[in-house]
Amino acid sequence: MSTFGSFEIGRRAIHAQQKGAQVTGQNIANANTEGYSRQVVIMKALVPPAAPGVVTPPGYGVAISDITRVKSEFYGDQLMKALTSQSYWDRMGQTLGGIEVIFQEPGETGINISLNEFFDAWQELSVNPESFAARISLREQANTLTSVVRDINNRLDELKFDVEKEVEASLKQVNSLAKEITELNKKIVYLQALGQKSNEMLDERDLRLQELSQLLDIRVLQKDNGSVEVLAGGRILLHDDRYFPLEMKVNNVTQADDTVIQEIQIFNKSGSMLSLEGGGIAGMVESYNRVFPQYQGKLNELVYNLVIEVNKIHQEGFGLDGVNDRVFFQIIDENDKGRAAFNFYVDDGILKNLNHIAAAFEDGANPLDPDFEAPGPGNGINALQIARLREALVMEDKNATFHDFFRGMIVDLGVEGRETQRMSLSMRTVAERMREQQESVSGVSLDDEMLNLIQYQHAYNAASRYLSVLDQMLGVLIDEIGR
Repeated sequence: MSTFGSFEIGRRAIHAQQKGAQVTGQNIANANTEGYSRQVVIMKALVPPAAPGVVTPPGYGVAISDITRVKSEFYGDQLMKALTSQSYWDRMGQTLGGIEVIFQEPGETGINISLNEFFDAWQELSVNPESFAARISLREQANTLTSVVRDINNRLDELKFDVEKEVEASLKQVNSLAKEITELNKKIVYLQALGQKSNEMLDERDLRLQELSQLLDIRVLQKDNGSVEVLAGGRILLHDDRYFPLEMKVNNVTQADDTVIQEIQIFNKSGSMLSLEGGGIAGMVESYNRVFPQYQGKLNELVYNLVIEVNKIHQEGFGLDGVNDRVFFQIIDENDKGRAAFNFYVDDGILKNLNHIAAAFEDGANPLDPDFEAPGPGNGINALQIARLREALVMEDKNATFHDFFRGMIVDLGVEGRETQRMSLSMRTVAERMREQQESVSGVSLDDEMLNLIQYQHAYNAASRYLSVLDQMLGVLIDEIGR
């Protein structure tokens, strides 16, 4: 190699070590940047081509072959899966926690206490059927019960409506993230076509994908041109530079018991329905489609059977005016069973005239007998019969009382809530560990970077010294030739 060729080796060495120092500086600058992956300079020795009869020189120096990200695809993929599950359980926990707060059980203002006080009022009326105060107390307790039930049902409807709006907002966020990722795809593909790349863009895309995984269960496919294809819920969300926006539809669905409920369904722009299995949106959709109908359905069932049973006995009894065949609660048709809690009211006749409360009935009398005479107002047998509904097996195919049924519903709610919390905590722990593993691979260690910086500095100084020595040697050679 000629003397001037040796200068080229020194020049390349200086440029390579300088680039290494720049990359180290970039790592240090982004040590606390979210989503940043540590970069490493890959250097390679330049080997001269072999030629017959030519002595092979030591080499042509060094060159930067690549500046690569230190990234673990495995840990990155596992982290996204953990975040998907964690977001799902977190959202389910929020819904169940909200429902627990609305029911206020156990508490002094919930349905269980109001139902007990309602039957207590009938028990008191059975002892003093002609008492005006006892009738006022019964009416007020009945009004309290119906108000508590309607209030709880209305607040469940409001919470359900909030979930629907939250799904809409989350879908807008998904569409925005999908658009950002497609724009990054375009830039990354363009740079790769030019033989270049931007590690910062790759990090930014990975960060957007991680955010997307918290909303939906996604599958990311890496393509040879540098772009990614993303599937969400088994359907294409984005492909290269195109994305398919998601939209929500609320449809009426008939259940096995012929009741009609509303369900949220998610579709992409091509009309394909997504089958969501994880992510925050899946938690919202399941809350809307299953959790709310489940607990509101049980509340409606409780109210419907209570109205039927109380009215059936009440119609057989007689008021203070000697008239029978009156209902205590407003009648709820079987077709309106799914809205029983919404339509739960004391009958207007009872509200306007306390004498209509049928507390009396003669045991063993036959109302169909033409000679039947209305029993006296002092007979409280009918009120006692209604009070005994407290312990009657009328729910769950005659296997449970009203209180048993309601307590069972609250127990189910509590168990499901605790299971949700346990799963949420478990997946949060998994996500934290996966993030730690990823940071151990991709994160910036300031100690390591300082050591690298010292190495690059000494290599740079050595290359500079090498050039100085070559300059001195060339100076001596020129002086000798000039003599």
